[in-house]
Amino acid sequence: MKIGIKMKRQVSKHNTHVIFIDNDDSYIRDVLAKFEEVNSYNIKIYSRSKDFFDDFVLIDHSRKEVFIIFLSTLLESDEQNNPIEVLEVLKRIKEINLNTEVIIYSDNDDINIVSAAFHHGAYTFIKKNENVILRIENNIKGIISQKNFLIKKESSKKFTLFFLLFIAGLIISLLIFYMTFPEWFIS
Repeated sequence: MKIGIKMKRQVSKHNTHVIFIDNDDSYIRDVLAKFEEVNSYNIKIYSRSKDFFDDFVLIDHSRKEVFIIFLSTLLESDEQNNPIEVLEVLKRIKEINLNTEVIIYSDNDDINIVSAAFHHGAYTFIKKNENVILRIENNIKGIISQKNFLIKKESSKKFTLFFLLFIAGLIISLLIFYMTFPEWFIS
């Protein structure tokens, strides 16, 4: 029974949502086809950030669910044919759910975009190249591991607090008994 309780609190593939936002969704589908393990996560691919936000605002963002978003620097254009800015999308994601991990990825590594993305809460940056599959996998596993570590740390703090309160209660009880019945403690 204890194992079942522990498993419910841990982050796993079943409560990890991996989302890709890229106007070239065929590229992502090709990458994911070569990467079998990632397919056991809850994956969604969006070619338009507007479609993503339409769904994302409706989701109940509980602490039990982990959202990892891979955000391309090249997004669709808006109604006036202006390109959607990746930093604006990143800011809006963080406004909706601050705990969402956003990984920026691109063909180029424009230091200005990367620096600004980190400033606005991006987890990391991945360059689209021959190692992109490995980097996607490693980042997903790293985030899950980090979230599980934080869960264990929080659980450990609660246990320590409970233990200290128990010891303090025991000491106070002994003092009350000593003050009330001192003859019990004198030999």
